[in-house]
Amino acid sequence: MLSAQTIQDQQSGVAVLVGEHSARTASVCNLPHEASAESLVFASDLDQLAEARLHKPAILIIHARLTEAALSSANPETACFSVNDMPMAMALLLKYFDEKRIRFSQWGKRHPTAVVHEAAIIGENVYLGPYCVVGSRAIIGDGCLIGAHAVIENGAKIGPRTIIHPQVFVGSVCEVGSDCEIHPHTSIGSDGFGYAVDPDGRSRKISHLGNVKIGDAVEIGSNSAVDRATLSSTYVRSGTKIDNFCHIAHNCDVGENGVLVAGFLMGGSSKVGRQFVAGGASVLTDHVTLGDNVVLAGRSTVTNDITKAGSYGGYPLQPLKDAMKTIATVGHLTEIRRNLNRVMRHLHLSHKAHDQSDA
Repeated sequence: MLSAQTIQDQQSGVAVLVGEHSARTASVCNLPHEASAESLVFASDLDQLAEARLHKPAILIIHARLTEAALSSANPETACFSVNDMPMAMALLLKYFDEKRIRFSQWGKRHPTAVVHEAAIIGENVYLGPYCVVGSRAIIGDGCLIGAHAVIENGAKIGPRTIIHPQVFVGSVCEVGSDCEIHPHTSIGSDGFGYAVDPDGRSRKISHLGNVKIGDAVEIGSNSAVDRATLSSTYVRSGTKIDNFCHIAHNCDVGENGVLVAGFLMGGSSKVGRQFVAGGASVLTDHVTLGDNVVLAGRSTVTNDITKAGSYGGYPLQPLKDAMKTIATVGHLTEIRRNLNRVMRHLHLSHKAHDQSDA
């Protein structure tokens, strides 16, 4: 539920009232064409605004550039607010309709099938779903939500208000900070991929005795893995957001406020600085260090250190502008090769092999 008065009272000043205030309350959030009199609706262009007006929603959030159009077609039944940053407005307002806590709490605070070791410490207002497991000396902070079939192993620590979705694994002595969210089928603290090879070629496993330390306000998507360190810690620093199907190998260190898009792979003992952005399916090899404010385009591959902030792309890695030129050039290589052979023939520098390859 969200009232127009709550939006007007926002201390951040994210939304500015358009027209007269309407004491309306929205109970759902809908797309413009699905709106009703109980809806909150976001409109970023004139078509969305026109569609929303037809349905007379309780609350309408428009981009500031639509303010004049909204005033000319104002509906007294709708509380209308303008914003300069639509994604930020959604981040601040959609949380009022998030029913995650209701989903987790439907079983009560502790489902009878939850397995909790007597030496575990469970905070206040913690919800434990069906068949979850909490090991000895594990600590679950106040207000946490632990989903069905999640496993929190011995000595692990989960900070206050963190959400552990169903079928998440948090390994022994690993630490997850406060206000984090880890989505289904993700593994925190499985062994790293480390082996010593015998002279006869047989691989011998290196035991991984370290842990994973995840900071505050970190979100990790589904089917991702963060491996424990060999002897120390693998770090995911506070504020970082990791998409689905990402892999952070043992001994890695991901800096604060990073954004790692789906399919990102990070080799062992690599380190990235603050505000690192990795496009989809990009790769860091092992033992690579990146400074602060580095941005990688999708499908980039990093094999050497990057000390200078900026945008990069491709493989071999180049500054992004050069990488885009390289990509554009690749499509013309066949034509360039054909023309080169013609020039060589004209200059009587070609051989039969060249003539045959140009056929």
